Amino acid sequence: MKFLFDDESFSFETLRAAGYANAGGADLGEILVTARAIPEGDEAAWHREWKATAQRVESLGRQSLAAGHSVSAREALLRASNYYRTAEFYLRDNPVHDPEAKELFDRSRETFLESMSLFDFGFERIAIPYGDTTLPGYLYCVDDSGTPRPTVIFNGGYDSTLEESYVALAAGSLLRGYNVLAFDGPARAPHCVSSG
Repeated sequence: MKFLFDDESFSFETLRAAGYANAGGADLGEILVTARAIPEGDEAAWHREWKATAQRVESLGRQSLAAGHSVSAREALLRASNYYRTAEFYLRDNPVHDPEAKELFDRSRETFLESMSLFDFGFERIAIPYGDTTLPGYLYCVDDSGTPRPTVIFNGGYDSTLEESYVALAAGSLLRGYNVLAFDGPARAPHCVSSG
C-alpha cells in the first residue's frame, strides 16, 4: 500500500508517523502538508521538512504553555516529539557520531518528556539494571493510587524509540486500565545514540 509516496520506505515512514494520530502523536493536516513538500526519495528534504514541522509545532506548544493552556501544550509537544523522530529517521547511518541525528533525537525526547509532565496519569523515567549498565525505561501508570493493576511490558523494534511507546501502546493501555512498563534494549539504535 502506498501512502503519499511511491517510494516504499518514505510511504511506510509517513504512514508510521500518521498512524500515531489516534493517540495524539500526529495531526493528519500537518502530515499532509509536510509530505507534500518532500520530493520522492530526497532524504535531505525529508530531514529538512520534518524538522521544520517539528520546530513549528513545538513553538505552538510553548506558546500554549506560556498562555496557561496545558492540554494544547501537551498535545503539540507530543506531536513535535513524533515529528523530530521522523526527521531523524534517515540520519541513522552513523547516529553516534552525527550531531544532527543526536540533536533531533534529543529534541524528540525532550518534547516528549515535557508533554508527559502535563498529563494526569502517572509517568516515571526508570533505569533497569542490566549487567554493568542500565536500560532506560518509562513507567506509565493509570493513576497514583498504588492499586495493583495488570501491566503491559513493552520493548519496541530496533528502529523505534522509547518515546514511541506512548503513542504505539501506552495511551490505549492506560485508557483500558493497564499500566505500561516500556524499555529500550541494549542493542537498540536509539539507546546507542543516547549512550554516545
